[in-house]
Amino acid sequence: MARNKDPWADDPDRFDRADREWREKWTDKPTDEEEEALDPPPAGYQNEKVTVDRVRNAYGDGMAAAGPHLGFGMQLAAAMVFFVGVGVAVDRYLGTTPWGVLVGAVLGMIGVFAMVVRLAREADQGKGDGKRGKGQ
Repeated sequence: MARNKDPWADDPDRFDRADREWREKWTDKPTDEEEEALDPPPAGYQNEKVTVDRVRNAYGDGMAAAGPHLGFGMQLAAAMVFFVGVGVAVDRYLGTTPWGVLVGAVLGMIGVFAMVVRLAREADQGKGDGKRGKGQ
């Protein structure tokens, strides 16, 4: 009885070849042909020491820059939670189970959309540079 050769069988070396090609394409090490020589640092170069104060200052600067954006994200989340929560309360009080939550979710989305439009207008007017004043 003759054995039929599997027409869907893969060449066993195909996967090794694909892995090798992938490694060659995505490796960070330059190959021998394109090896670059690094220039030595300038004569007066001193490596800056990493200290706790420098890390603390960098963290504080980053948080100060991200503050308005984090605040806006919290406003968006709070608007949705508030309106959906009011919808749940209305549903429990009136017994209109899905409708209060749905209306609350729609109102929350309208509120979120209004906040995004307001932020976009501020950015267009040059006020949205990350520094928000009082009352905004």
